[in-house]
Amino acid sequence: MIKPMFLAAVAAALGVSFACAAEIKVISANGMREVINETKAKFEAASGHKLAVSVVETGEIRRRVLAGEAYDVIMVPRNASDEFETQGKVGVGAVPVIRVNFGLAVRADGPKPDVSTPEGLKKTFLAAKIVLITDPATGGISGVHLMEVLNKLGIADEMKGKLVPNRGGGFHAERVVKGEADLAVQAEHEIKCVKGAAFLDYPKEFQRSIVFMAGVGTASAEPAAAKAYIAFIKGPEVAPAIKAHCLSPG
Repeated sequence: MIKPMFLAAVAAALGVSFACAAEIKVISANGMREVINETKAKFEAASGHKLAVSVVETGEIRRRVLAGEAYDVIMVPRNASDEFETQGKVGVGAVPVIRVNFGLAVRADGPKPDVSTPEGLKKTFLAAKIVLITDPATGGISGVHLMEVLNKLGIADEMKGKLVPNRGGGFHAERVVKGEADLAVQAEHEIKCVKGAAFLDYPKEFQRSIVFMAGVGTASAEPAAAKAYIAFIKGPEVAPAIKAHCLSPG
């Protein structure tokens, strides 16, 4: 349980008062979904504030934010955060919260293909019948990155009939474990936290690490409360949730 003294210390450091409860509008990319859900009630109970949370793909966040929709806290990959700052949508001083890597999921009790080289990865993709992915059209990073990899391997056209967007939500690896797909491509934590799934890293040539940044929206109606929430997310009380969901601190 979060101790009120922790939030009080955060408030003192930021010059924030929790005397007046606020509703904090948060929009976040999917990488932070489980951490936000697990710690939301704790923050609300300790601070008196309420969180109104929307978790969607990065592309949808970009569309909504650049269209003028206002948020108090925005948590997105660094490239999107930098763009929002340049566009005047997020204030200067966004901070890193988690780091995410990407790779492939296979059944833990099945064969582990060698994907340590581009050639091995190419053979693995071509041998698969069904590969579950995040639809690149949504702006989801794992799907966009996968298409870049397939283009570099020269097999994007050959893979078109094998790639299946996972529209049911949840972790793609869960369906691999059930035998509904041969492979899944998603973030490392979304694979490692699925019982019965094994994570295969991309070859070093294709490895990509994304840092998620948390910033205060420049149109925020509650900037002080927004800063307090970001301090909470960065603080020691949330660190166990980040670890529990197979994530790395930013």
